[in-house]
Amino acid sequence: LRALTSGGSRLPSLEEALDPNNFPFIEMCRLGREDSFGVIKIKNIPYGVTRPEILAFLGRNARIINEQEYEPVHIVMERVTSKTLDCYVEFINLNEAVNAVNRFETNRAGNRGGRLGSRHVECELSSQEQLMKDLFPKAKNVAWQGSTPIIIPNDPNDRYNSGFQGFISKEELVMLVKHVEAPQRSPFSKECPQRPFECLISTLLKYPWYMVDHITINDRYLLHKATIELIKLLKERIDSDTDPVNLNNQLFKRVWRAALKCPGFTPCMKDDVVYVCDIDDRTALELGVAPYAVWWKPLFTIGHKPDIPADTLMWYIAIIREHLDRKKAYVSLAERAARNEGNELPKLFGDLDKLIERPEGWWNMTLGQVARFEWTAIEQVLREILTPALE
Repeated sequence: LRALTSGGSRLPSLEEALDPNNFPFIEMCRLGREDSFGVIKIKNIPYGVTRPEILAFLGRNARIINEQEYEPVHIVMERVTSKTLDCYVEFINLNEAVNAVNRFETNRAGNRGGRLGSRHVECELSSQEQLMKDLFPKAKNVAWQGSTPIIIPNDPNDRYNSGFQGFISKEELVMLVKHVEAPQRSPFSKECPQRPFECLISTLLKYPWYMVDHITINDRYLLHKATIELIKLLKERIDSDTDPVNLNNQLFKRVWRAALKCPGFTPCMKDDVVYVCDIDDRTALELGVAPYAVWWKPLFTIGHKPDIPADTLMWYIAIIREHLDRKKAYVSLAERAARNEGNELPKLFGDLDKLIERPEGWWNMTLGQVARFEWTAIEQVLREILTPALE
């Protein structure tokens, strides 16, 4: 910031302000990335298998991906029925995945291992394609290339094919919550109450958020709504000590960490998680939540770059807010009282929301389309500030 403003003695030029090295904003969803980790598949697992059992089965020599950054174990659950299917485990590279399968075969040949609980299991080399296909089974007209979805255009001659409708259906998200709300109606969920939460973790972290031209604002809203509902239900179960073995604080922490690391959620959405889980500010900031996240309401797709200094970020926000406040028409005290404006909450970005175009039906627009409107508004304000002749 000192270099950008020459120690606070000048405003930078527009080119300097928009330089990627200085500019602090980014489309959060584009921070999502394709995964190229090695993958193994464990088949015929018991319905009630737990994550620690999977990790113990793999052994201490298994070089799985970092648990602090990712989720290495994906016990796939059919979201509508809550039935446990197969288990996938991600390794740091393909060679390590091959080594894990070879160890399994060696142990089984020597009559050691090969069992999870009471079942004999199969362990085989798999791929990101198969993992994504099983995690998002309802995604129609999608071909997976690695962890990247290729959207297949709808065939106009096939009247029975409605085309791509999203990666997760509304029904799947509703049922995911229902399995926790009423486990007695779901025989599979009753056996392993932690499974819907593990399914949520895998969904949030493996969802292809970078496909911004195929994910709508409403798609994301429904996933966030399900996340908040599941977090509240898990918190209730832990407080009531329903099942301290499977529903515990360790699982709770994994769920809220996944929600805060999810690149698809806005700063405001992440602030909802922080509030519901009663997470302290320092932890939230360390996990990438924006400063003053609750006040980022005008922005539905844009957030802050993870590595940008906080003072630089707040300086940009301040000049946007101060400029928009200066442009407000003077309103007398009597008029403010008549309009009841004195009770208005402060706005971090000033009246930026009034400059962002929101066409009718924008709720069903894609993240990419909405981002273009937000970028236009931010650029317009910065041009006015840093090119005074345009004011």
